[in-house]
Amino acid sequence: MLPQTYVAVDTNALAHNLRLVRTRMAEKVRLMAVVKANAYGHGLQLAARTFAEAGTNWLGVSTVAEGIRLRQAGLELPILVFLPALPDELEAQLEHRLTGTVVASDEILAYARAAEKLGRAADIHIYVDTGLGRLGSDNSLPDLLAAAAPYSQISVTGVYTHFGPGQSGAMLEPIDILRPGASARAFASLAREAIVGAGAGRIALHCAASVLFLQIPEVHLDMVRIGTLLYGQKPPEVASDTMNLKKTFQLRSHIVAIHTLPPATPVGYGSEFVTRRTTKIATVPVGLAHGLGVAPVSLARNLRFAIGHHIRRWHTRHGRTKHGPWAQLHGEAVPIIGRISMDQCCLDVTEVEAQVGDEVALDTRRVSTNPEIPRIAATIEQGSDEK
Repeated sequence: MLPQTYVAVDTNALAHNLRLVRTRMAEKVRLMAVVKANAYGHGLQLAARTFAEAGTNWLGVSTVAEGIRLRQAGLELPILVFLPALPDELEAQLEHRLTGTVVASDEILAYARAAEKLGRAADIHIYVDTGLGRLGSDNSLPDLLAAAAPYSQISVTGVYTHFGPGQSGAMLEPIDILRPGASARAFASLAREAIVGAGAGRIALHCAASVLFLQIPEVHLDMVRIGTLLYGQKPPEVASDTMNLKKTFQLRSHIVAIHTLPPATPVGYGSEFVTRRTTKIATVPVGLAHGLGVAPVSLARNLRFAIGHHIRRWHTRHGRTKHGPWAQLHGEAVPIIGRISMDQCCLDVTEVEAQVGDEVALDTRRVSTNPEIPRIAATIEQGSDEK
């Protein structure tokens, strides 16, 4: 029996999307499936296992804890931890054969000591800040390569960087406008020069995530790190791309109560919705605690979003629902009405057949969807986009 509320994860769609990404890669380029943040809400172990079976070469996580969970689940692929490990995490990272990210020379000494203590090799990738500014140090790539050179137990197997969307401070951002990929090509050239200068031998380079992957194949380098595309979504910068991705995620629940309200009746906290007609209301046990209706603070501060929010509130106070948000019931879009509360929401099901126990699908931000909700492999209808 299915839980009352669960996330349907279409593992066939995940595998399809990964294979589709593969078709745009040269054979020699390796693919890292990024499964950080609970696999973008899909369930860390479920998604990672699916990608492993579909042929990814690497897995990418944010933290040592995520990497350990994958090892405990039996995943044997190489795993890169994107965030630098804290000193008290290093031994666990080495014991579980996780590749660490290093940004500062003092981290290399800590790795050497941990590796010597455990009698294990330490596999690391060096991260280079190329303008994003959120992760880095005062040490240059040549400094870091030189710091690692004396330690036989440390293997530098990768050098990488990350480029955010436009206006994120890329090293040659003004030139990128005229010559797309200039920053990525400059990173690759400077990194290769530093590696040759250090006599470090073969080290893999990677910088392309989903946007660069689609826009500029020449900067795939030795490996690409793909997250968003695998989960059936395209970044805004490449929304027009013809890539035939499949939907992979759907929050589902069931109607627990149905009742009828007369016209001019408020629904939910704050009377933010008032019925204009006799209205049949269905209650679903999903709310803010599940991630429904949660928007990023940065978005709430956006003027366009704020204006749209106030327009929607004005309409709902007058019983109008054409601006959503929406749920899906029997393949039909039905409006969510009233303020979403902590553990429930209400649907206007006046114009559709509905009864207690019917399953509904709710549109929610994937990474904000409560990780305690069970993730269950299930088929998602690909032709029924939310309104």
